[in-house]
Amino acid sequence: MKLKRIICIIMAALMAVMSLSARSRKAPVRVTCIGASITEGATTPNPPADSYPGQLGRMLGDKYVVSNFGVGGCTMLKKGDCPYWEKEAYQKALASEPDIVFIDLGGNDSKAINRVYMDEFIKDACEMIASFRNLPTKPRIIIMTPIVSFVVDSNGIYDDIICRQVSPKTIEAASRMKIEVLDMHPVLNRHPELMPDQIHPNREGSEMMARKMYDYLMAYPEKPSPEMTVDGMASNPFITHMYTADPSAHVWKDGRLYVYASHDIFPPRGCDYMDRYHVFSTDDMINWTDHGEILNSGQVPWGRREGGYMWAPDCAYKDGTYYFYFPHPSGTHTGSTWKIGVATSRKPASDFKVQGYIEGVPSYIDPCIFMDDDGQAYIYNGGSSRCYGGKLKDNMVELDGPMVEMQGLNDFHEGAWIHKRNGIYYLSYPDNHINENGKQYNRIHYAMSTSPLGPWDYKGILLEETDCDTSHGSIVEYKGQWYMFYHNCALSGRGNLRSICFDRLFYNEDGTIRIVEQRNRSFLERY
Repeated sequence: MKLKRIICIIMAALMAVMSLSARSRKAPVRVTCIGASITEGATTPNPPADSYPGQLGRMLGDKYVVSNFGVGGCTMLKKGDCPYWEKEAYQKALASEPDIVFIDLGGNDSKAINRVYMDEFIKDACEMIASFRNLPTKPRIIIMTPIVSFVVDSNGIYDDIICRQVSPKTIEAASRMKIEVLDMHPVLNRHPELMPDQIHPNREGSEMMARKMYDYLMAYPEKPSPEMTVDGMASNPFITHMYTADPSAHVWKDGRLYVYASHDIFPPRGCDYMDRYHVFSTDDMINWTDHGEILNSGQVPWGRREGGYMWAPDCAYKDGTYYFYFPHPSGTHTGSTWKIGVATSRKPASDFKVQGYIEGVPSYIDPCIFMDDDGQAYIYNGGSSRCYGGKLKDNMVELDGPMVEMQGLNDFHEGAWIHKRNGIYYLSYPDNHINENGKQYNRIHYAMSTSPLGPWDYKGILLEETDCDTSHGSIVEYKGQWYMFYHNCALSGRGNLRSICFDRLFYNEDGTIRIVEQRNRSFLERY
């Protein structure tokens, strides 16, 4: 009996080890891609490999298995001219036991022959989502808005219909079903050369689609929130109850991300009347708190008696104190009377008191404060195509030597921002860009250096023009992901009533920055 008991104990231990070993050998994550000809890889040289599902599979590696169930010409609409519902691929996709499902249907629904049924799009999309949600594997479902169409014939896959109807209805269906959305429309919005037939991306264009999907899965290995989000984040603009601009983003010791923004007063009276700074914060990039007004021109003893002119601010933290920096003129005629004021508080979003201004700073706008790893603080400001930088003393309110002009920048306008990554310093700033209509619409450029004061090695554009003539941005890392904050006028359509936005920012292997993809812009700006 004793021997038998010992044998049973040994067998139980062996079974436990085998079970643990089996659990440690996790099966690959099964990714199912359903869609139409773009999913299928139409017009690429080798569709199985060149389609975006094929390229996504290579990017993800052997821990994932990506299956392509794309069928050319298919619609989301059940009454469309080629419903995906009726295809064998749909049944195979349901039977694929997916862990993740990407739904890419809607482009063909924009054709004139299908538009007559557009009122049924949301219902059909919700039913499509439910058919996968109810599978035994309970997969994570991510729906994609259609990519851009450059087709001129309005009876075909017409981009105006995609922007005004298909994309918003796709997002509404996702909201009702509480699933995630990837806004794919901006991915190729500026790359007609990658869509030879104006509808289908070539291999490089498909790679850009796959890259966005890969970046999203790496940023969010699990569903980011029980709430519906666009690209895993709050929709742009992310502050909609008031008009805001010039976002300065920082992560403080409490683990939250804070944004210090200027305020476009409504009804609009122009940038001269900007006033009443607000602070916003988040801990998930989805839900944002407005902490209210922290400072206005009436609280600046040395300021312009007429008020206004409270332009792009910044904030820094040192030794238990938060330092809020803001540009403000001391004279009625701004000219050479601009000063960089400083207000302090023991809290990140309230109780700021003006302490004065920094003597010796050139009479320009847009202060930026950069705190290096060794605790040394630097201040930057500029305007009229000149950018200056210099050291601050430990008290954070005095210069430690004269500020010097930054060298190596190309077409600097204003709004310098400094950040550091992997020992490299980055200086980003708006330019003086004149667009094809002869109007100035700023883009944001950047340069790199091994020193916080340069000289700088110019690298190029990181944010293309928005729908607003001005631009102003900040860059910050939060929970392992880098973000670009900026403003547009998607809500108002007016350049003096702006709204702050943010998007993910990605680096290349050599440290250069990929151009930031602006979410929601492509269809929101058309309303």
